[in-house]
Amino acid sequence: MASASRTSSNLSRESHPGIPVVSVVMPTYNGEKFLRPAIESILNQTFPDFELIVIDDGSIDSTPSILADYKGNDTRLIVLTSKRNLGIAGATNRGLAAARGKYLALQDHDDISLPHRLQTQVDFLDSNPDTALVASAATLIDDSGATQGDFPQPCNEIDLKWELLWSCPIHHTAVMMRRSAIVDVGGYPNDPALRFAEAWEPLAQIAMRYRIANLPDRLVLWRRHSAATSIQHRQQALAACEATVLRNIYRLSKPHGADATFDLEFRYSGLRAFLYTPGVKPPQLPAQQVIAGLLLLCEVQERFYQINDFPRRLAARHRRTLNWSWGKHAVGLAMRAPWTWRCRVRILLLGVRLLSVWAWAVITG
Repeated sequence: MASASRTSSNLSRESHPGIPVVSVVMPTYNGEKFLRPAIESILNQTFPDFELIVIDDGSIDSTPSILADYKGNDTRLIVLTSKRNLGIAGATNRGLAAARGKYLALQDHDDISLPHRLQTQVDFLDSNPDTALVASAATLIDDSGATQGDFPQPCNEIDLKWELLWSCPIHHTAVMMRRSAIVDVGGYPNDPALRFAEAWEPLAQIAMRYRIANLPDRLVLWRRHSAATSIQHRQQALAACEATVLRNIYRLSKPHGADATFDLEFRYSGLRAFLYTPGVKPPQLPAQQVIAGLLLLCEVQERFYQINDFPRRLAARHRRTLNWSWGKHAVGLAMRAPWTWRCRVRILLLGVRLLSVWAWAVITG
């Protein structure tokens, strides 16, 4: 993918001989309960050429003393201490700015990387120079470390990138990326609207500019526990996710009217009503808004294929799957929604158009 020229100077570094290949960035705040196994999982990697940068984001528990113990025993560990709490984005950006490696690996302070994680991801990025980011599947564990099951994510790039517009199918704690990619998107956003879901925004932006990959290998143990930020601040995290989706859609849509922000929110609400209203119920929004939402969905789909260099057959198959689902739903709405006949005819025509594209794709293979 062609990259944009914008860079963030405070994250950018030049490569020099003798620097580690990988910089592992691990922000922590009051992480005493799970910090030791997280650190040890990195220090015990089979790939030795790395630095581990732990950012103590103003912890008031025993985190500082834990870090002091490790720092004295392993020179690969670098500890950065913040006098005040910067939050996930601020702390991560501080670590990224200090990183020297050409590859940046992310590690949450309550998760565990399996011993071969770094080696596997370095080998992949070395072998795929056109890929900017690689993550992996995970095994879910609880507070005690007991396995709760596997947590795979989509590995097909077109499915991965499409899903990344609407949710985050990438385990943040399993990410390794080229430093140039995170510099290109400006690091993590210090935006209150995205707090508690900051990681998704840069990943989505990287996916719009570069090739990305998810490996089927389970390279990390992802811990789910009651003290996790996403659980303690669930409502704020959900609001931040919604804001991220809206930004993703904005980047792939064309503004309509004088007030582009209002127009996008109007159409996006219609899009959600179209996609997420059960088939047996009519949407609660006005017909014109739902139709505008379907048109926005088609607009985003078209732009999605334009900015990504997917093989033609792969893109056609992906379009066929989406159009079949959307087309059936649109025709169903035309049959049962209590709208004026003009609105019902309009969404019927849109549905027929989507199904005709699907039928042509099936015929042409």
